[in-house]
Amino acid sequence: MKSVRLLYVSKIKNIDSNLKIDLIKILDEAVDFNYRHDVRGVLYYGHGYFVQCLEGQKNIVDDLFYNKIVKDERHINCEILYYTECENQFFSQWSMKFSPINQNISDFFMKYHLEEFNPYLLTAETVEKFVSVLAGEPEYDVKAYVS
Repeated sequence: MKSVRLLYVSKIKNIDSNLKIDLIKILDEAVDFNYRHDVRGVLYYGHGYFVQCLEGQKNIVDDLFYNKIVKDERHINCEILYYTECENQFFSQWSMKFSPINQNISDFFMKYHLEEFNPYLLTAETVEKFVSVLAGEPEYDVKAYVS
C-alpha cells in the first residue's frame, strides 16, 4: 500500500467557543482513530488557524480527510496545501501530537517574509520546509497550553 503525507490548513469556525475543550476533543478523536488505523501526524493550532499533517496509507488518509475532516463543523475553509507519497514518516512516534504557536514557528514565518502567522500563505517552496519544522517540534500538553 502507498503511504502519503497530507498537510491541510483551516480556520476555527467559532473563535468564541471553548477552545480548550474543542482541542482536547479533536486530539482525543484523532489519537483514537489514528491508533486504530495506523495514521500518524501533528495538529498545530495558533491565531485561529489549524494546521494538520497526516501520514498513513493513501486510502485511509484520503477517506479521513474527505469524509470526516472536511465535514467537521468546528472549522472552515479547509484546504490541502501539501500532498505527496512518502516512504519515511516524520511523525512515526505519535498517533497525533499537538504543537502550539511558538518561537520556532514564528521564526519560520519571519525567515520567509510572511508578515504574520497565516498558513494559507505557505507556498510550494515553503510548505515542505514548514512540515519539517513541525516534525521537529516537541509534543505539548494541550491542557497546559490552553488555559
